[in-house]
Amino acid sequence: MRNKLHIFICCLGISLAGCNHWLDVRPETEVYLEDMFANQQGFQDALIGAYFDLKDDNAYGQELMFGAIEYLAQHWDYAAESVEEKISRYNYIDASVQARFTNIYSQLYSTIASANVILEYIDQQKEVFEPGMYEIIKGEALAMRAFCHFDLLRLFGPMPTQTDGSRILPYVTITSIDYHEHHTYEMYTTLLETDLLLADSLLKYQDPISPYSQIADAEDSEGLSVSASDFLLERQLRFNYYAVKALEARFYLWLGDEKSKGKAYVCAKEVINAADEEGNLFTLALPTELTEDYAFSKEHILAVYDYTLSNKAKNNFTENTPYSKEKELVTYDLYVAGTTDTRFQMWREYITSGGTKLFTIQKFIQKTEDPINQIPLIRLSEMYFIGMECGTLAEANQLYEEFCIARDIPVVEISNNVQLKNILNEEYNKEFYGEGQAFYAFKRWAVEDILWAKDPGDAASYVVPLPLNEVNYNN
Repeated sequence: MRNKLHIFICCLGISLAGCNHWLDVRPETEVYLEDMFANQQGFQDALIGAYFDLKDDNAYGQELMFGAIEYLAQHWDYAAESVEEKISRYNYIDASVQARFTNIYSQLYSTIASANVILEYIDQQKEVFEPGMYEIIKGEALAMRAFCHFDLLRLFGPMPTQTDGSRILPYVTITSIDYHEHHTYEMYTTLLETDLLLADSLLKYQDPISPYSQIADAEDSEGLSVSASDFLLERQLRFNYYAVKALEARFYLWLGDEKSKGKAYVCAKEVINAADEEGNLFTLALPTELTEDYAFSKEHILAVYDYTLSNKAKNNFTENTPYSKEKELVTYDLYVAGTTDTRFQMWREYITSGGTKLFTIQKFIQKTEDPINQIPLIRLSEMYFIGMECGTLAEANQLYEEFCIARDIPVVEISNNVQLKNILNEEYNKEFYGEGQAFYAFKRWAVEDILWAKDPGDAASYVVPLPLNEVNYNN
């Protein structure tokens, strides 16, 4: 018998309708899929709906940004006997822990289902699209499907240093209420790479953010409808061409063999060097530019817009925050005395009404006026780290010098690969605090002594078990 997973595709009744500002308004009217996909607007609306799935609290709106994933990385303190303590201690047999990760698992597959509905209809309806819009919408949907599958792999899949021929997870490419067969690690990563490369090829020559684009610029989109022109704005808030290249860099780095690391380096460097006639598209934020923008929005290669982020940040990262870390630990273990490191400047101590001191991060706190409200999914600094890890030591030193200047920290000359890994380990901890990326780096490196952890880093810690309600057949 074969391992199978039952995934109920709840998105067959997707709530969608026209909207003028896709950043703020989720379509509400239910329509039949055939009617919805009768025109380009229907596909645009369906894709907008899928982006809303991404920022659900069980995905990147909380749990995979500053929630459960950060407890796995030991980034937050916790109360004794709490579910957060059990997550931090990798107690995956506890029912409350299982419930948290089941919700994450379900939400990622639900988002995949939303992308799959689009992909199942789009090739049948190519004639309804304006020039370039078919490629962009299909490319974004493929990239979203790959993005969610990759994080399922990073969280629930094996350590990349300990893979075998067993079946791990389903790579779902169709909408169905039937069981979906699990794939081996090799099969799964092959399907993931196929989606990434196809998304890359579709977006490269159409996405307005790309220098190779054949479509009209979004700001001067002569020949495109108003709806299409609006749809092409704010490309860093969508799976744009460079977001796909950055995701490829992440993916190839995860595979870890020398050939894949070479590919990761090429992809990362393409993003770092991305430019138009006005200069680089993405640049490291300088210390003078960080006032009330500690999320480093100019570095966002891929982000999701959440108009509730201001309130969410106030509720989670001010007085009585549930997300805090002992000040002495953060200060002594991550930052040297008297540091000018801009990342340390985003930490703040609050005192509760009961007199308790809470030390928390201000990364998501927004400006009072004109808030940015962006949740970063991939930032430029990660491409610098990938370039450092996959290139030569000379390249690593060049990239790290640029990074150190941007973060206002002393430049350190890297002389060997052991020193490089130690630097990157520390930088992932500091750079992506509250962004959900550090745990994956530890897992990829098979770090045994995770900073602040009470338990060793091993397969039992790094591999989150699949939900218990998943149906498995062993043949």
